[in-house]
Amino acid sequence: MASQKYNILYGRLSQEDERQRDDRQKESNSIHNQKLFLEQYAADHGFENTLFLADDGYSGTNFDRPAWKKIIEMVERDEVETIIVKDLSRLGREYLQVGQYTEIYFPEKGVRFIAVNDGVDSLVESSNDFNPIRNWANELHAKDTSKKVRAIKKMQAERGERLGGKPPYGYKKKDKDSKEIIPDEETAPIVRRIFDLCAAGKGPNQIARILTQEQVLNPTNQYYQATGAACTNLDTTRPYTWSGRTVAKILENKVYIGHTLNMKKTTLSYKNKKQIQKPESEQILVENTHEPLISMEVWEIVQDVREHKRRPPKHMEEPNLFSGLVYCADCGKYMVLCRTEKMREDQYYFRCSTYSKRGKTACSPHQIREADLKAIVLDDLRRVTHFARMKERQFAQYINQRNTAELRREINRLQKELDSMRRRYDELCALFKRLYEDNVLGRVSDEQFRMLSADYNAEQKNLSVAIPAKEEQLEKLKASAANVDAFIEKAKRYTTIDELTPELLRLFIQRIEVGERSQKYSRSAGQSVRIVYRDIGRVDSPMQEGEQAPHIAKQITDIEEIKRLLA
Repeated sequence: MASQKYNILYGRLSQEDERQRDDRQKESNSIHNQKLFLEQYAADHGFENTLFLADDGYSGTNFDRPAWKKIIEMVERDEVETIIVKDLSRLGREYLQVGQYTEIYFPEKGVRFIAVNDGVDSLVESSNDFNPIRNWANELHAKDTSKKVRAIKKMQAERGERLGGKPPYGYKKKDKDSKEIIPDEETAPIVRRIFDLCAAGKGPNQIARILTQEQVLNPTNQYYQATGAACTNLDTTRPYTWSGRTVAKILENKVYIGHTLNMKKTTLSYKNKKQIQKPESEQILVENTHEPLISMEVWEIVQDVREHKRRPPKHMEEPNLFSGLVYCADCGKYMVLCRTEKMREDQYYFRCSTYSKRGKTACSPHQIREADLKAIVLDDLRRVTHFARMKERQFAQYINQRNTAELRREINRLQKELDSMRRRYDELCALFKRLYEDNVLGRVSDEQFRMLSADYNAEQKNLSVAIPAKEEQLEKLKASAANVDAFIEKAKRYTTIDELTPELLRLFIQRIEVGERSQKYSRSAGQSVRIVYRDIGRVDSPMQEGEQAPHIAKQITDIEEIKRLLA
């Protein structure tokens, strides 16, 4: 029976509505005032059996709203007599879909529709004449508002303001109403430990297992217990279960070195709110916006470990100590650690990956036992750090004198190449412009224009790729200049080095290159092992102290090795 049907009073308020500059309009559109307005209208016009439903915080550009879905379900069950809204914009701001409801769906279902302030009543045919224009204007308003909101968000991002609500794990808000973050004394030590474990060679899954075994609250449950607010993927039945993905996201987050990365995601459009990941070039990174939890040194070591880390064989619990550090001196590819269940630990050896994959026609084995490599690196690391600690001034003078002239020559050479490439790019732009003008004036035929412009475009395209690559190469070379003070400070922290650990290796050493033996396949022939130290590069043999490892001739890199690394 019609008397049993509901007269629905519907209200809607979006976040954009709440940002209105006009406070009176903001108050008028509040859910509370919409309810009072609609109830008064219903009472004045004799509408009984009313039911007020509202969507608070939902955009009008789509109809994926809980209260609205409930109304449609009631309409489908023939439980709705009338739908009353304050104005058409409360129903929605997507003019095609609003028109679909008001012009087709509601009449088909026998539902009366009223938009009070717009004078729309489906029982009065003439009141609908201007609905398409109103709906179009409402959508334009939504589009314009969306553009303004995006512009404001971009401006805030460029200032380094945090756009998210929940602070990252390891931080907390400075105060309740502030977006500024400070280290959280409870969770910051856990973040530091995660980075330390990774620097020690542990992978995300291994770290997750350690934290789970130690009954450390995972981020979602920690935030829920601290604030009472539930986040996405909260599972209170497993509060201490960590996943490798959660750990990996922490290890990749630049917030922990004091930077703010905004605009990582966006929506498809102001109508479609599905979020998509933005390319890295469109994201906005602002450095030094808050107190870091870890040093840049630790961050770089962790990223290096993660980039080169390879899973150990299933029967091997511990990862390769030298993972990502050992390379073939001839082909430049990484060396693999060969170990099986049947081999003793002292029989493990490194072999060139190119040789392993493509055979002797591509490269030679460059084989070296892991135990020998450990002895060589440990001996040289002790020698260099001892010299840095005991004779700081002489050490700094030696490193700076050796690097300055060589690096300056190489930097100047690269800079000249880069300047030449930029000049040629500008010349091509001018040539193409003149060629186009000559073609328009009839001095150059269309066929000649197509042929010459194709050549110019191809060369310009190659330069547009080569110039950024050359710029990056130059920056890397500039960054490779010796930072002796940093190395000396590290050497002072490690006065006794009894054994090699992943932390020590990645803290002090950038790269190890293993050469082929002077006589292939001979176990007694000499073999070169070249070491590049972080911050200072090579350290020549005049400073060596003590004996070398048996039958190993130790050679340290020169500037040519650095140039090859950066090429």
